Amino acid sequence: MCSAYSAIVGRPSDQTAGTLRTSLVGGAGYDRSMDDPGSTEAGVYLRTPTETDREGFVALRRASAVSLAPWEPRAGDAEEQFGDQSFDRLLDRGESEADAPFLIHRTSDDEIVGYVGLGQIFRGPFRSCYIGYWIGDPYVGRGYGTSAARACLQTAFAPESEGGLGLHRVEAGIIPTNHASIALVRRVGMRKEGYSPRYLEINGEWQDHERWAITVEDWDAPPRR
Repeated sequence: MCSAYSAIVGRPSDQTAGTLRTSLVGGAGYDRSMDDPGSTEAGVYLRTPTETDREGFVALRRASAVSLAPWEPRAGDAEEQFGDQSFDRLLDRGESEADAPFLIHRTSDDEIVGYVGLGQIFRGPFRSCYIGYWIGDPYVGRGYGTSAARACLQTAFAPESEGGLGLHRVEAGIIPTNHASIALVRRVGMRKEGYSPRYLEINGEWQDHERWAITVEDWDAPPRR
């Protein structure tokens, strides 16, 4: 999981809030050679959560609780953090002006495999946000997180006239020992910009974080060779 927490101005258009298929995501701004074989364009799509997703989402959260807990802020007891209340919070975020959450669905069978979202979206001269994500235990290591993060970045950087957010910058804060998350942001072209001691309270402790980012100029650049 990547730590990224939110407070937004503006939200995606109806087109953005619908279904996003990674087959539509361009390859600019990331190094395909960094991907594991066969994982470059894993078959997933993103969709805004609805009530019909509750059962699948909660089941995946509960099945992945042990793996996710070390990387997440505590939200009450385990039931509140990984049960129905976690889905209630997700629906609330989807209705607010403060977040753009998406569920990651596998294309072959529409199964929910994880989450990716944008938060702290600021407009005006800043035009920036944070990205956060997690993949459920049964689906780790298949390239789903990388493909979903690319689709989410494409949404962040695409012009509003094309259904995107028209942002300039996307950031991620990552605990230094979360090696899988660091590998993911490298694959999608983000760069390490700094290190912040005791940056976020995660799993009941103030944790240091590495700060990673990418701008629209990086995303639009030709793929590195």
